[in-house]
Amino acid sequence: MNSNLRIYGMALMLASSLSPAQAAYMELGDASNFLASAQLATDSVIQGNITEADEGDVYKVVFGTGGTLSISATGSIDAQIGLFDAGFNALAGDDDSGSGVDALLSYAINAGTYYIGIGDYAMFAITASNQAWLMEGLAPAGFGAVSYIDNQTSIGTGAYTLSLSMQPLNPVPEPASLALLGIGLAGLGMLRRKAG
Repeated sequence: MNSNLRIYGMALMLASSLSPAQAAYMELGDASNFLASAQLATDSVIQGNITEADEGDVYKVVFGTGGTLSISATGSIDAQIGLFDAGFNALAGDDDSGSGVDALLSYAINAGTYYIGIGDYAMFAITASNQAWLMEGLAPAGFGAVSYIDNQTSIGTGAYTLSLSMQPLNPVPEPASLALLGIGLAGLGMLRRKAG
């Protein structure tokens, strides 16, 4: 009986040391390319497909805290991504800052609702007055609210994965780091006393 308990205990320790697989939000049907009809993504990994008739996909994401949002787009398309705020205003975009033709975008945000658009290069954000912005770099000042995203050239098809991560703007120091700082300052104080 004791040997069975040891085996079960060891199996439990091994299982608890393995990291669980990352959950992913899967595109439902064909995600809309209109911001007002965006699918609400509920995980930090979003998987989808761009098909021949697909102008692009838009996802709505909600963040409880602010920080530097990093969006990585990988897959079999030449991914181009755009970030939009809750009022549909274009913030920033990227085409090939990741490896190869992958997109990588980092942008400081506050807590709240945002929209992420993805498609195969060349993706444009289009306003109600038909102004177009190639989703690359920072959006032009005063560009206006975006209605939809659209591929204005030929559409390459394939699967993609969006990976989202948030880094706090002002990370709180770990207790061990504070302890080391305190020990170092105490040591400097002692050296100063001996010198004085």
